[in-house]
Amino acid sequence: MNTVGEKNDDLRAPKLVIKDVLRPYLRNWYWFVIVPLLTLIIAFVYLRYSIPTYDASTTIMIVDENNLSPDAAILAGLSGNSTNSTMVEGEIQVIKSRALMQEVVERLNLQVQFFTKGRITKAEVYNNPPLKLNFLAADSIIENMADKFNIHIVSKTEFQYSVEDGTPKTYLFGETIQTRAGNLIVIPSGTQFENFIGKTLEVVISPLRKVREKYKNRISVYPISKGSNILTIYLKDPVQEKAKDVVNTLVKVYNKSSVEEKNQVAKVTATFIDERIKLISADLSEVDITKEKFKVGNKLTDIQSEAGIFLETGAQNEQQLIQLGTQLNTVNYMSSYLEDQDNFELLPSNVGLSDQNVAAVSSKYNELVLERQRLLKVSGENNPVVIQLDQQLNGLKSTMLQNLRNLESTLNIQSRNLRAREQLINARISSVPGQERKNRDIQRQQDIKEAIYLYLLQKREESAISMAATSPNSKVIEPAYSSYNPISSGTKVYFAALMLGLIIPFGVIYGKELFDTKIHTKEDITHEIPSARVLAQLPHMERNTRTIKGNDRSILAESFRILRTNIDYTRPSNGPGKGEVIFVTSSIPGEGKSFVAQNLASIYSLSHKRVLLIGADIRKPDLNSFTSVEPGPGLSEYLNGDIEMEDIIKPVLSHKNLDLVHSGKVPPNPAELLMDSRLEFLFDTFKTKYDVIIVDTAPSLPVTDTLLIGKYADRVLYILRANYSKKPLLDFIEELYQTKKFPNLSLVLNDVKYSNLGYGAKLGYGYVVQGTSKRSWLKRG
Repeated sequence: MNTVGEKNDDLRAPKLVIKDVLRPYLRNWYWFVIVPLLTLIIAFVYLRYSIPTYDASTTIMIVDENNLSPDAAILAGLSGNSTNSTMVEGEIQVIKSRALMQEVVERLNLQVQFFTKGRITKAEVYNNPPLKLNFLAADSIIENMADKFNIHIVSKTEFQYSVEDGTPKTYLFGETIQTRAGNLIVIPSGTQFENFIGKTLEVVISPLRKVREKYKNRISVYPISKGSNILTIYLKDPVQEKAKDVVNTLVKVYNKSSVEEKNQVAKVTATFIDERIKLISADLSEVDITKEKFKVGNKLTDIQSEAGIFLETGAQNEQQLIQLGTQLNTVNYMSSYLEDQDNFELLPSNVGLSDQNVAAVSSKYNELVLERQRLLKVSGENNPVVIQLDQQLNGLKSTMLQNLRNLESTLNIQSRNLRAREQLINARISSVPGQERKNRDIQRQQDIKEAIYLYLLQKREESAISMAATSPNSKVIEPAYSSYNPISSGTKVYFAALMLGLIIPFGVIYGKELFDTKIHTKEDITHEIPSARVLAQLPHMERNTRTIKGNDRSILAESFRILRTNIDYTRPSNGPGKGEVIFVTSSIPGEGKSFVAQNLASIYSLSHKRVLLIGADIRKPDLNSFTSVEPGPGLSEYLNGDIEMEDIIKPVLSHKNLDLVHSGKVPPNPAELLMDSRLEFLFDTFKTKYDVIIVDTAPSLPVTDTLLIGKYADRVLYILRANYSKKPLLDFIEELYQTKKFPNLSLVLNDVKYSNLGYGAKLGYGYVVQGTSKRSWLKRG
């Protein structure tokens, strides 16, 4: 409410005050107690009955394959560079692949889960389960199996099997039972079996595919920083040990897979060497037997050398023939091996051929075969990249065959030259006995076979050493670790619940204030219209409180007394013997203009002034309830010339010094009727007879009636209703201020809640609110 001393304050520019910002929150303080209390209760129930979740993580380092022992260079030595460098991003996808996760599920038997039932929740028994289930079905059937049943352990030898809502059946451990998933044998297992006697276990069997996808989607693999080759593998699970086992097993399976992939070339090479050793071993045995028979048949124990210089030259020639024979033998086998391939398979690389082009093409061929096999794991043969690799492999295969043919031709030419030279040497040693020549032929064959045999044995050992020394793609920096505290600890949950309990009421109140376009307080008006003059704030009253009576000391009466005081303080001088005409209007119906007009007239009449209340809202009369007298002819009949001025004045019996002019019947042309000159004569006449003339006019926004007769007013009280009038209406009022269409325009805020009154209702004047049994307190300054 406004006092006289607040007049100058109304004209000041509005300021943002912290208490005004906090007012809606302080007014609803109890929600900041109730809602947090409810969220804390919900958090307590959640922690009491929810299954805790644990996390487990391990850290591994992806090792650069260039620093590993190469499998592609097994036959060339134990040193060199790897032919395939794996990017960290690619390895992340390999770790998260379905193939690896499926092997993890199979190793840990995650398809089968045992649960113990509580009153509300159930807990999984993972470590050392008391039972072992053996299904008598093929692996393909077990992988797609899905079932759920209960096993009640009766004793060390008996148990009861039952499905949901089914009748339990008693069986012996080791006995075959019929289930929906097939035949099953249950046997005791683990050291904790006796602790579960008398208890019921719920057994849940899930399809392998479903379990695999569940853990594949839940596992997280990411580098510790951008561009780093150190990865963190992270998993959340209700069972702490299971989470650790899954993470550790996944790393083991990944390393095993990487080692097997790197050893593919070495395995192919080892197989090739074993096959050649078998063939050469048979040939060598046959030559040894031939030599033995020759010496026994000819009774030879020692063969003298003749023509030493020729023999030495012949020995050198023979050594070269041996080397060429080894080369030709290897070339022929490689050509046959390559031509017999139906699909793209790995080739033995660096098997002793002198031609470097063959070794380079073979290495490139194996590199592309490995890349093709990797792509086929995640895509089909129609993949454009696979097709491009097939084309490259076919080209390399043709190049390899052509190089082998060229090498074979070169070796044959060299062999023919050496044999021609051998013939010359043999002609020079023709004097040597025939036995010696035949013995040399046998010895030469024996030396060739023995050299090849020893060479292959050496390469087989090198291959075995290389396979044993192959390192995996990753190195474990820290094994799986899991904190003993659940992820959602009690402190965090309670804190989150408390924050949520505070945020919810704050958000609701803030949203309500943000989207609220209604006027609630005087500050809402002065903020939009700084020059506005608010004469009074009228408190919210009960509906049965309508009119102020004599000797009324209610909050409503005191509020209108303050309004009367402020009006008198700013009252313009009309000269002696002339009353003041006060128009009461509003923007839209329902804002309380008639209520204010009636009570303002009543409060003026109690101050011993002659007061006239005129109902000028001839479109929708609202003063009929002000008096018990039946409304007769009124203002509309007078303006229409049907009655004289004296006949429309009616005294209000309940209020001394107060007269009333009703609106009369609703005319068909209210605007034109109000423009009649008889209205000006009426106001001029009434000003000489009454001290205060209060006119209840029509709303100013929807109709033009009040604007038409505004020139007759000495003052206009513009009524706004709290929690009803909307802020966009203030634009129209500001326009009225700027255009000065109404003289001495002042505002009155009606129906204000006690908590929004300017004085806060905190001082000790004990006013009884009329029409209620509740005592309200109004703070006066």
